[in-house]
Amino acid sequence: MENLFRFIVKYHLFLLFLFLESISAVFIYRSSYFRHSTVLAKVDAARGSAKQVIGGWRDYFGLKARNRELLNVNLSLLNENIYLRTLSEDSRNKDDVNSRMLRNIECIPANVVENTLNRDNNKLILNAGKNDGVEKDMGVISPDGVVGIVDRVSDNFSTVTSLLNTSRSVNGKLKSTGIYGPLVWDRKDIRYIDMIDIPQHITIMQGEEVVTSGHSLIFPEGILIGTVESYRLDRGVSYKVRIKLNNDFRSLYNVYVISAENKAELDSLKREIQIK
Repeated sequence: MENLFRFIVKYHLFLLFLFLESISAVFIYRSSYFRHSTVLAKVDAARGSAKQVIGGWRDYFGLKARNRELLNVNLSLLNENIYLRTLSEDSRNKDDVNSRMLRNIECIPANVVENTLNRDNNKLILNAGKNDGVEKDMGVISPDGVVGIVDRVSDNFSTVTSLLNTSRSVNGKLKSTGIYGPLVWDRKDIRYIDMIDIPQHITIMQGEEVVTSGHSLIFPEGILIGTVESYRLDRGVSYKVRIKLNNDFRSLYNVYVISAENKAELDSLKREIQIK
């Protein structure tokens, strides 16, 4: 009887041991599963972040390539626009040296790598130079209008005198009347420039476009400069016209240097005329 009792106790203890072992195994399995899941989740998160970074870089370089494509398209359209402007009715009627030579104009694309805004004579540095065909005294424009004139050139870079300067003037023209005058900057506001010496009898319309005069090959005729903001009598003899610049000089990046094939010939001819 006593032996039977001991057997029953041992049997139940054995069953209890198996039960506890089973519970422990379940907890161990679940604990291991959760740890495994946590590790997998972290691996998946890291993999996702890596893919996002790689995808971001791929998109970035893709955008750069796309930007180059658009720049070339804009360049092609700009060259075509300048050429067609020289074939306008006015140009055909004039048939002068300037309009004929304008047909040989091309634009060299460049990027602004430095740009000053707080000096009397502000400058830009472009990543295009002699190796790209850039020369001194070439005009520089952006898709939004006139930027300035090249003043120094190295093999791979060039500096540009911005419109925002007090030492070198460009001629602007009122688009509605064709009357032109020199542009001067008052050093106060980079958003505006003044056109001076406009005769009193001229009708000036607020909001009308001011464009390049085309009296040199630095800039072809009709490149946008800005719009008339206001005007007033200057010293009682002529109008000073306040022009809101179309270019935002704080955000210039893509620009074009204007290359005229026969510019040197025209400049030489003009110098001979002045001498005589």
